[in-house]
Amino acid sequence: MAKQRPVQHLEINALVHATEDTERVEKAVSNLFPEGIEVPPYEAVKLEGVFGDSLSMLKWTLKNRRPATETFNNMLRGLNSLDLQQVLETLSARIDENKNMYMRLDKQKAALGVTRLGNRDSIRIKARLLVLHKADPVKRMQDHIQELTQDA
Repeated sequence: MAKQRPVQHLEINALVHATEDTERVEKAVSNLFPEGIEVPPYEAVKLEGVFGDSLSMLKWTLKNRRPATETFNNMLRGLNSLDLQQVLETLSARIDENKNMYMRLDKQKAALGVTRLGNRDSIRIKARLLVLHKADPVKRMQDHIQELTQDA
């Protein structure tokens, strides 16, 4: 069972700049969710940018394994082969000592319903992985991603 649901907790964060439409950012994030998984309400925190501009940080949290894993899998399945290869090649840098995996997705593409890796103005993903005590989380995710792409 743990093999099929390796994500026990998922956090999705997106910044909304003063010039952006909050609803468009909400749509970008909701496009990452698979059909049948309800998009949870987000928590909003007001921030101030470097130049004094107004920002909001929107944070969605999935605390249950099934919706967290299915949403994360949907994001991975949405990536093109080059992005997926980049994730696999950089997996050891994406997973920290606490078994959290990090990924950034292009917010503008997500608003259009396209899932792509991105570094600027991105949607930040943090997946808390469920990995047995002595198991290697990098190997575990490599196997999981390869299983996902074989099934697709």
